[in-house]
Amino acid sequence: MLALPINRFEVIGMMNTRRGCRYRRLPAAMFAAGLLIWLSFVGSAAAFPDIQGDPNADRIRHLQEEGVVSGDANGRFRPDDRLTYAEGVSMIVKGLKLGLDGIRFVKEPKASDSYDFVLDGKWYSDAFITASFYLDMPRSVKPDLSMTRERFAYHLYRGISSKAGFALPKPKLVIEDAADIAPEYRESVQLLLFAGIAELDKDRRFEPKRAITRSEAAGMVYEASAFLRQLEASGKPAKASDPSPLTDLKLESAPLTGEVNTVTVRATAPHPGYGIRVASIVFDQGKAFLHVEPVMPNPDRIYPQVLTEVSTAVYIGSEYKPVLALPE
Repeated sequence: MLALPINRFEVIGMMNTRRGCRYRRLPAAMFAAGLLIWLSFVGSAAAFPDIQGDPNADRIRHLQEEGVVSGDANGRFRPDDRLTYAEGVSMIVKGLKLGLDGIRFVKEPKASDSYDFVLDGKWYSDAFITASFYLDMPRSVKPDLSMTRERFAYHLYRGISSKAGFALPKPKLVIEDAADIAPEYRESVQLLLFAGIAELDKDRRFEPKRAITRSEAAGMVYEASAFLRQLEASGKPAKASDPSPLTDLKLESAPLTGEVNTVTVRATAPHPGYGIRVASIVFDQGKAFLHVEPVMPNPDRIYPQVLTEVSTAVYIGSEYKPVLALPE
């Protein structure tokens, strides 16, 4: 049989006729259009049907698009289900893009080398191998057990720390159930709360011993990934000629307790894609100088061009007067 050459601009269609088979070259435009339709069909994942109304719905959709999370056999995400260690480790490793590229091995690593109850060859095995280098996972971890909120916060913080070196001021956060947080996890919880990666409930409780849900974990992983992107962007020198997209900056301070104030910084942004964050705080002579910077929009998304108020809040001891620091 004669083998005809095929390039990427053509496709050879085989058509049955009375005289046997003959070949027809399809126009490049027709082939390209068909290829795009086919790729869009197979490349797009159906949205989870059970996350409507969930407070982390947008974050979950984003993680799904990135391949960080997936659904069950019925295509559901099950946002209110308890998160297992297998799911949590996989979510952190994928969400923070942790890898082993820079590590040399004498032999091929196996999950069973580092853990007593993690089997080799499972869907989560590779994630546990990676986690053994970054997340400080105990050897006795069992993949099917539920993760508590404090343990997930600790492992997530370890993952963040392995990606970038950063320093945050020691926060004075009021957590009503702080005494319930295990001493070895308290700093991780405090810093994740301060960075806006985790949050308290309406009663200012963290509920450290409660099993974390799949939705809560996805929300924290999304915010952790965004936090790392902000750190990476802030590490790049800004051009003096580039004006800040934020205008009308305002600072508000309100007492939270007798010793702590909630300090809120508000600004006007060009559209809802922008955000604002406190990059650093310098304490000097009874004043707390807040250095703020914009959170840049996702370049792959389209936003309505509507002026939008953005804000961020930090907690500062009442002995300090908050001041907006002028850009250098």
